[in-house]
Amino acid sequence: MADSTADLLFEIGVEEIPAPAVLPALGQLERMLVKALDEARLAHGEARTCGTPRRLAIIIRDVVLRQPDVEQEVKGPPAAAAFDADGNPTRAAEGFAAGRGLSVDALEVRATDRGDYVFATVAEPGRAAVEVLPEILRDAATSLTFPKTMRWGSSDFRFARPIRWIVALLGGDVVPVEIAGLHSDRLTWGHRFLSEGPVTLADPSQYLDALEAAYVIADHKRRREMIATGARAAAEQAGGRVRLDADLLDEVNFMVEYPTALVGHFDSRYLELPDDVIVTVMSGHQRYFAVENPDGTLQPLFVAIRNGDEQGLDLVRQGNERVIEPRLADAEFYLTEDMRTPLHDRVEDLKRVTYIEGMGSLYDKTQRLEGLVHWLCGRVAQVEQRHEDNAARAATLSKCDLTTTMIGDTKLAKLQGRVGAEYARRSGEPEEVALAIAEQYRPLAAADHPPTTTPGRLIALADKMDHLAACFRLGMRPTGSADPHALRRSAAGIVRIILDARWRIDMPAFIRAALDALPEVGDEDAIEPDQAAAQLEEFLAARLQAELETYAVGYDLARAVLAAPCPDLLDAFDRALALRAIRGSDADFEAVVIAAERTANIVRGPKAEEKLALDAEALTEPEEKALHEAYTAAAARLERALADDAVRDYQAAWQALAELRDPIDAFFDAVLVMAEDDAVRRNRLALVAAVDDLFLRLLDVQQIVIEGEAD
Repeated sequence: MADSTADLLFEIGVEEIPAPAVLPALGQLERMLVKALDEARLAHGEARTCGTPRRLAIIIRDVVLRQPDVEQEVKGPPAAAAFDADGNPTRAAEGFAAGRGLSVDALEVRATDRGDYVFATVAEPGRAAVEVLPEILRDAATSLTFPKTMRWGSSDFRFARPIRWIVALLGGDVVPVEIAGLHSDRLTWGHRFLSEGPVTLADPSQYLDALEAAYVIADHKRRREMIATGARAAAEQAGGRVRLDADLLDEVNFMVEYPTALVGHFDSRYLELPDDVIVTVMSGHQRYFAVENPDGTLQPLFVAIRNGDEQGLDLVRQGNERVIEPRLADAEFYLTEDMRTPLHDRVEDLKRVTYIEGMGSLYDKTQRLEGLVHWLCGRVAQVEQRHEDNAARAATLSKCDLTTTMIGDTKLAKLQGRVGAEYARRSGEPEEVALAIAEQYRPLAAADHPPTTTPGRLIALADKMDHLAACFRLGMRPTGSADPHALRRSAAGIVRIILDARWRIDMPAFIRAALDALPEVGDEDAIEPDQAAAQLEEFLAARLQAELETYAVGYDLARAVLAAPCPDLLDAFDRALALRAIRGSDADFEAVVIAAERTANIVRGPKAEEKLALDAEALTEPEEKALHEAYTAAAARLERALADDAVRDYQAAWQALAELRDPIDAFFDAVLVMAEDDAVRRNRLALVAAVDDLFLRLLDVQQIVIEGEAD
């Protein structure tokens, strides 16, 4: 009914919160309030968050005004303790009943698996939502976490920024909430400079419109679209096209409450700077959007987003133009100074820059990268001599831009690699070398694409593997969510590069090559090379498993593939996808797995303890001879199916294994594997081990979860 529910509005008004912290805080607020309302038996409709630099808000539709009444059964003392031999209540029964507000007559005796016990049915009347909500809202607000917090006044309470007002309305009623000495009300505040005072809200339905009238677009999704639309229109009116970087758009969105786009100019001489530098100066320093021509070249223009209306826009534009000019002049100075020394002449400077304590200098690292590049080139079929030459040259120059003044500017430091590529071009290096230098750090994130050139792939793989090997050798393996050296990103990058390039690389050998190239380590926390290699193999397998999850490969199938010997990540990936398809289409998949599991269960222990040698001539029982014949045929078929590295036929390989199902079952039904005769037992175990090893060419069947199968 309409009068049984009302909308809930909760707004926390603050000093300006750093832009990156707003959206995560809104997500926390929504999750906590929805969960708390559900647990408090307050049914509700959809939740909608709204955020600006000065407010965190949520509107939850159709919250019931009263909790439903509930009845709860409470177990009391044993019946023998609650009533005497004549059936009269004891003090235990009387105390149990009184504690629940009941008479002894209301108690019931029921049989349980532990004997007869006393039970009471307790009615809990529902409370009004306005009585329940204050604690829920206060707890949610005080439980919000931020990267950095602060205290103000004399209180020990911490928040991202000082709280200045609180709005809490359930329909037309104020929900009394107290946080950090402030009490909730129906008053909110509009734009810091454009609004004329507090805004009084009669109920939550007025929230968005009332704030917009006070120059605040509280709906951050709508505000983001307004910024994008306004930026496009402003750039088009100036004769260009805005570059709307998604990350910058998100950041700017939470820096303003009432966005207005404007176009500014800068001296066209700065277009001589590399595009990446210009765009980064504008976005990193001033949060401006670049403007380009239809062909993608930059114009001497930018789009800025003002937190306000169009009044005095020309003065604001002039101020923005005055601010950007010195930043671009700095970058121009960096470029001029840096190019006094060609990139290749900076190689010796790398000897003075430490890479990681205990792992030598950046010069030492580039030498290791060059060695790993040559190692890869000798093992990847797709690599040609020109690729090796360019990749080796790029490895030598790869870190030289870290010694430049351009990268020394903290706002431009994220351009490492890209600045090196530009300086390589200006120093006369081949374009293939420059591209490889630019691609060495890719992929930088999940949304970034891997390198596309062969030299770029080679140097990126070498760089990431050297970084992983160095950190693991020093005992810097990530723990929990902490990953200060971005090792998960490096490992995920290796996986994505290999899959994208479809390169077959012996990963244990690659890992060992990287570890062997490291200097001697004297740190007491260092890990022995063999242990570091094992940890790295496990670490890379975990990243591949995460990648397989994005392809809807079940966790058990992914584990089964990775538990089998898989030095080649591409092979493991292709096998997992093929087996996923087979599992979904082959009705006998689970039956084959169950049969193969019988071999694994009986032989994994003995196989690990001793070397088993099969003597086919010593097999005497018809079923063991039949299994051996089936195994021999299946092994030959499997070898043919997997012989071509370019196109491995996993479907045919699985069909070869599936033919072993009936011979396996017949063997176990008729033959006693663990015979008393030692020679017979060992020979039968050797046969079973051979079958198990054949299945391990595709997967470890023990990892597959069969629905309904006992653990």
